[in-house]
Amino acid sequence: MTRPITSGDFDPLRPPGSGSNSNLKAGGSFVAGQFVRAAVNNTAFFKTRPKGDADATKLLTRGTSMKVISHSDSYVKVELDSGEVGFVPSVMLEDPSAPPNTPRTNPGEFQIYPPLDGNNQPFPAVTPAEKPPEGAIPTVIDPDAPAVSGPLKPKTGPAPLPPNGEE
Repeated sequence: MTRPITSGDFDPLRPPGSGSNSNLKAGGSFVAGQFVRAAVNNTAFFKTRPKGDADATKLLTRGTSMKVISHSDSYVKVELDSGEVGFVPSVMLEDPSAPPNTPRTNPGEFQIYPPLDGNNQPFPAVTPAEKPPEGAIPTVIDPDAPAVSGPLKPKTGPAPLPPNGEE
């Protein structure tokens, strides 16, 4: 595959899983009169509704406030605080009043792999023969654990070959 794909109906501005169903709208929750803001730096702003691979009229910084005028397909017609009216891809906008989408975790929690099944079953017993060798790299590295002090153990293994493979 050494040439660009020129056929198909893939639109990177449509939400994931929307397929070719063109009546699904990205950012469908934006309504006229709503205040939104640019979700990322370099948010594209177009003076006229873009067609094809049009270049943006200007790039907006993250957090730029704007008012929604209308919404169609994957673009939102907006008015900037400066009074400029144009189009912004809906995937580059966020609702400042929406709750943040952050995972709920405590700083002291660690993810265990594989995850427990929810029944809080203890880990299976490990016999001494099944334990990793002394000095092995731990499977879970705790960044808050104290550093190991002292000399490093010498590496053991086969003796290195002399130069040019001669014995």
